[in-house]
Amino acid sequence: MKLVLLSGGSGTRLWPLSSSIRSKQFLQVLPAPGGGRESMLQRIWRQLAAAGLDHEAYIATSSGQETLIRKQLRTAPKVIIEPRRRDTFPAVSLASAYLYSVEKISPEETVIVLPVDAYVSDEFFFKLTELDQALHHSGAEIALLGAKPDGPSGKYGYIVPSAPSAASAGSQENPGYVPVDCFVEKPDRQAAEALLDQGALWNCGIFAFRLCNLLNRLEAAGYSRDYADLLRQYHSLPKSSFDVEVLEGNSRLICVPYHDGWKDLGTWNTLSEELASSVLGWGQVSADSSNCQIVNELDIPVMLVGLDDVIVAAGPGGILVARKDAADHLKHLLPAPDKEERKQCMQND
Repeated sequence: MKLVLLSGGSGTRLWPLSSSIRSKQFLQVLPAPGGGRESMLQRIWRQLAAAGLDHEAYIATSSGQETLIRKQLRTAPKVIIEPRRRDTFPAVSLASAYLYSVEKISPEETVIVLPVDAYVSDEFFFKLTELDQALHHSGAEIALLGAKPDGPSGKYGYIVPSAPSAASAGSQENPGYVPVDCFVEKPDRQAAEALLDQGALWNCGIFAFRLCNLLNRLEAAGYSRDYADLLRQYHSLPKSSFDVEVLEGNSRLICVPYHDGWKDLGTWNTLSEELASSVLGWGQVSADSSNCQIVNELDIPVMLVGLDDVIVAAGPGGILVARKDAADHLKHLLPAPDKEERKQCMQND
């Protein structure tokens, strides 16, 4: 079993601290064991090491992120560099070719892909072995991990099982997993409630496949399974997500339910619930305010007075003041990249 951690996105929903230059997974805002703060990247790598899986893990990323990865981890992680950003399907394809032709991994090996910013409990990493077992037992092409929802939410996509009653317990024929019927992307609350009645699970973006299956897909589409050759072909790979290219319309999918907690920290609303403190940096929240956070990277103070449910984030790229439940609207208001950001993006592309 090999793990591929995807670290390619810009995470602009956490603007102004996250941008095309510094992605969200590098923000050191989470509480670290023993005190201090750690980033999403440092947290997941620490958890992998505790589970004895760090030696089986590879990080797929762009060249612009490699230095930050090595600086934060202070180890020698195995890094697979994408020549340009082209979404998750090209990234997973290139990583698969690397495992096969450079690392000489058996085509029968299971590859598990997960985002580098997954926020999960330590027990989650032992669940990955169950994902591997379910893939082989079922004969499916892809095995996904689905988190049990703690209520109806429009923040996440949903995996809808073919057998709703089995989503919580499995069955004798399909121990620990269920066949997948379809996917639903970020429904409204009413639709989310109906999905829960169908036993739907949150889509964590975590999936497993046998290496040979993806290599065969590449060859059938006219691409090489050799890493050096695929690098030369990389510009012609579809700039598309793995979900679109492989999962949608695929009848050979199963899902393993995960019940111990999962969270996407991609927005200020969700990240604020896990911050190391209510004030990070120079600032103060008044006593008559509640459920508020300040994250300040500037050398000037930020004062928050008489407000409830507000996040204030301040950095060299700008200042955000938002009600937490409205912070997701940020993506519609983001300013155009400045000259330095555009230059960095051009170098990455």
